[in-house]
Amino acid sequence: MLLITAALQEELNVALSLCKDPKKIRRGGSDFWQAVRNGRTIHFLKTGVGPRRSAACLERALRTLDVSHVLILGYAGALDPQLKLGTLVVVRKALFCSIDKANPAVEQMKLDREFVLAPSDSLVRTSESLQLPVCCGDTVTSSHVWGNPEHKKILLRKFKASIVDMETAALAGVSRTANIPLRCIRVVSDEAGDSFLEPFSYDPSAGMPKRAGRLIGKGNPVKAFREWKRNASAARDRLSRFLSGYL
Repeated sequence: MLLITAALQEELNVALSLCKDPKKIRRGGSDFWQAVRNGRTIHFLKTGVGPRRSAACLERALRTLDVSHVLILGYAGALDPQLKLGTLVVVRKALFCSIDKANPAVEQMKLDREFVLAPSDSLVRTSESLQLPVCCGDTVTSSHVWGNPEHKKILLRKFKASIVDMETAALAGVSRTANIPLRCIRVVSDEAGDSFLEPFSYDPSAGMPKRAGRLIGKGNPVKAFREWKRNASAARDRLSRFLSGYL
């Protein structure tokens, strides 16, 4: 049985809204949804944000559900400047990266593990058949938000990845351990040059007081949130069009 996962309820609702008879179920310490699309029963799981939380959530779910394959969907930040808002990215490889505590500069980020995802030709074919902009690429998974365009340039040079997110590699590790195929498609919600998430992003030169001051002062979090919501709306529409064909 297919299990669709997303970090945010908003992302998961894009898929749920296309299905009939959605039911929320609690089993084995996990909350998930069950719904029907074209006569097929699908399970849906909100993993939460971040590597640790999402991995623990998927581990619990896989102990409870009879899952044949996993599909991750959601938003992502572009590292590749050629990727525009709303572009679908089919992930080929997920890179689990972390900050070097001894040297927390962005340039010193470490590649801890990498995971090759299951073949995803069907994701690409569906996107192309619907004439949606799509590409294949790798993703950097980090426990931090990356909103500084200069930092995103560094990540692109260092890891050659197309996008950055906070869950894919962690979920891929859980799926590999369980020997369950995992695929991922994400839609660009902020471009490489966008800086509206910068007040929330990792800054190796700033401690907590400085980051808090930046958020309150320079950051204008209300404006940043509004811009993210506007971009998320465009990304959500593109993801919905894809899923309506794929499912």
